[in-house]
Amino acid sequence: PLAAREASRVGAHRDAAGHYEVALRYSDALPMEGQAALHEGHAFECHLIGRIDAAMEAQGEARRLWQALGDRLKEGDSLRCLSRFAYLVGDRAAADRFGVQAVELLETAPDSAELAMAYSNLSQLAMLAERLDETLSLGAKAVGLAERLNRPDILCHALNNVGAAGQWLDFAKGRRDLARSLGIALAGNFQEHAARAFTNCACVEMNRLNLNEAEAFLDRGIAYCVENDLATWRDYMRGVQAQLLLRRGLWNEAATIAHDVVDDEATTALVRYPSLVALARLRIRRGDPSAGPVLDEMKRFLDKGMELQRLAPYAAVMAELAWLGQGDRAEALRLIDLAESRSPTRAVVGELATWRQFLSPDSDPGEIDGMAEPHRLLLAGDWRGAAAFWARIDAPFERALALLQGDEAAQREALDIFEGLGARPVAQHVRGLMRQSGVSHIARGPRQATRTNLAGLTQRQMEVLQLIERGFSNKKIAAHLTISPKTVDHHVSAVLEKLEAVSRGEATAAARASGLL
Repeated sequence: PLAAREASRVGAHRDAAGHYEVALRYSDALPMEGQAALHEGHAFECHLIGRIDAAMEAQGEARRLWQALGDRLKEGDSLRCLSRFAYLVGDRAAADRFGVQAVELLETAPDSAELAMAYSNLSQLAMLAERLDETLSLGAKAVGLAERLNRPDILCHALNNVGAAGQWLDFAKGRRDLARSLGIALAGNFQEHAARAFTNCACVEMNRLNLNEAEAFLDRGIAYCVENDLATWRDYMRGVQAQLLLRRGLWNEAATIAHDVVDDEATTALVRYPSLVALARLRIRRGDPSAGPVLDEMKRFLDKGMELQRLAPYAAVMAELAWLGQGDRAEALRLIDLAESRSPTRAVVGELATWRQFLSPDSDPGEIDGMAEPHRLLLAGDWRGAAAFWARIDAPFERALALLQGDEAAQREALDIFEGLGARPVAQHVRGLMRQSGVSHIARGPRQATRTNLAGLTQRQMEVLQLIERGFSNKKIAAHLTISPKTVDHHVSAVLEKLEAVSRGEATAAARASGLL
């Protein structure tokens, strides 16, 4: 146990979990309090490294022991931990149930640090469900009690919730609360709280389209998680990073990062979700037939709880699919309506409102004040202003979507951008829209046979090249094409040789430069 605690302190959480496992093999001779403490320590370390099922099992055993001992504070704290772990495996109903039970039990005892943390946990759950008033009310209870008890760890956890929710009411104050939360966590070596603060700081800036600030938080946060062995938060932030790279047009890099997360079968559903969003958008825009399984996994996650932060990106992805003529338009509009009905403020649903306009141009955009600038401008009919904003922050795909609302010259520029990004289905759809609006002499784009013949690649080698471009490993390519890994090795070698490249990245660059991709 001493080794486990020291390993945890210095950020070696896999080692810490291992030490607790060894100790638990010999714990039968300990009193029940000692056994419960070991199970709690094991649960905490497991959840930090992404072993949430093991964390749930260990925390459940700790709760049973504390209950048998009649220790209300410890049992209540176990319920609060179970609430957190249930949320991480995507079981929102269980998270809410455990969270409420924790507060109800702890309120029967004098004020305690455990009660303050239980309030903060409910505040966090409310924040994640976009219930802003409830977040701030419970957060204020947690902050007040934490300050009275001199518990900076609980204070920074509560400030994180308050800041993340407060961004929609007072952006500057929300930012300050999050910055204070991060500062306290780093100063106190509260590693999990610091990782969560980095994550929410990045997501707040992403919501406001401050991409440079978001990138800085992600770089610092991911490095912090790598240094301190915080796999759960590292991989969640990597998914957000993939979304940022996607927005900046760096699609290959986005695919590589998202695949690193999703291809790890041990990664929990919650942690996978940001990467799934990035992959779904990539595959739809590139015309990859393997988009279906990604969308199915996103929907399965939503079946357990329709949180707006998951529902909104899913609705946007389904709207994009419907716009391309590959999905159910009525279902996409229903999802947009559902997301808007759950939104506490119009600022949250700017992107969805623009997708509704694409799917139903004559529909009323509703209240647009408070939305991010490019969404507000586009819905107000200022496509030039919206396109200029996206150009300033280097978001080519969104810029092209704005240009589509413009004149013939703007539409031709949009088509060129989509072609350059490799968004072939989008480019083909845009050609159809331009023809419908009377535009003539539209470039067809390079034919598949022409692209293939440029380097003498076979059809199968082209398929392998396209999957390399998407960031697939050889193992993943083999599974995707239903061929052996050895055959994939031969194809990859042939592709590199024909493109005169020494690496996969160089092959992709050469293929783009020559028009193959």
